[in-house]
Amino acid sequence: MKKFFIIAGSFFIFILIIIFITVKITLQGPEFGGNPLKERGDILRNSSNFRDNHFHNTVKKRDYNFWVNIKDMMGDQKRIPPAPFPLVKPKFSKAIPSGLRAVWFGHASVLVEIDGYRIFFDPMLSDAAFPVKAVAPKRMNPSPLKLEELPKIDAVIITHDHFDHLDMKTVQYLNKHGAHFYVGLGVGAHLEKWKIKPNKINELDWGDSINFKDLTINCTEARHYSGRKSVSNDSLWTSWVVKGPKHSVFHSGDSGYSPHFTKIGKRFPGIDLSLIKVGDYGIDLGWQDIHMIPENSVKSHKDIGAKVMLPIHWGVFQLSYHAWDEPIERTLASAKKNNIKIVTPKIGETFNYGKPIKNKLWWRSLEN
Repeated sequence: MKKFFIIAGSFFIFILIIIFITVKITLQGPEFGGNPLKERGDILRNSSNFRDNHFHNTVKKRDYNFWVNIKDMMGDQKRIPPAPFPLVKPKFSKAIPSGLRAVWFGHASVLVEIDGYRIFFDPMLSDAAFPVKAVAPKRMNPSPLKLEELPKIDAVIITHDHFDHLDMKTVQYLNKHGAHFYVGLGVGAHLEKWKIKPNKINELDWGDSINFKDLTINCTEARHYSGRKSVSNDSLWTSWVVKGPKHSVFHSGDSGYSPHFTKIGKRFPGIDLSLIKVGDYGIDLGWQDIHMIPENSVKSHKDIGAKVMLPIHWGVFQLSYHAWDEPIERTLASAKKNNIKIVTPKIGETFNYGKPIKNKLWWRSLEN
């Protein structure tokens, strides 16, 4: 028996060593990007949000409660959809028409056509949201288009550097096809690691604005964190407001609720469309401070004063412990209570701003 335990213990230690070596090697891979602090240190230190070698939220988050999260993790929530989501294959004309349209690609990825330009927020078309495939969150529902089927994209906007928002493969493809990139401070270090030329990258701080042809791209605040290899907070997490000659759109990025939404609404009155995350939260209040619950997502939409809300960041990656359909159901209930105009398109379905909204609660009819 003693010999058995010695052999079993040795085998277990061997497996741990193999896992450690594998992770160590993987961490050196290109998917993990550059080193913002090393490669962007002078720029980062010029930001009022950067102190003690990392960025800070303007509203401090509460402490993470380990035992509350363990309790949530051990719950019996139905976290996987009973069937694949229905997909719509979007069609794009070569000449971009005027007006405002949005196509949800799943999770936080939204392709927006605004006043004659195509903007892609957080494009993530890969099948897994982490390079180590054994532990990577896998897509529960695919992208409506493959990379090679995408239309010409004018600009890409990245909210922060987490793998489910900044995908190396997708970014490299869009770079080869002429896209320009707008990111928070420090994120450009990752893009340059992936051979994107510096003159195609604009790094912005909260409150910064820059013109792109007829559009104004505004970097706005979020309440979150960052890091590709660790929770280093060495690049800036952001939300964005894009204003065209006739229309405007807001993307929340990942965020907890805070007064920054009201500030954004006062600075940019009359936003037409909000793209706001509603999923991947927990019952732990510390978690909710960086991933707001649906009721606060609706409240944030009200705070910015947008006219229509399109809920995002649900149903594609299992990144938390709530039921797979809880985010959209809670969002709908809160929107109804607050008299919010909301749109719930299928993945790949085009929402045309200004046309009548006919929501179909398509997720309720998935086969068990």
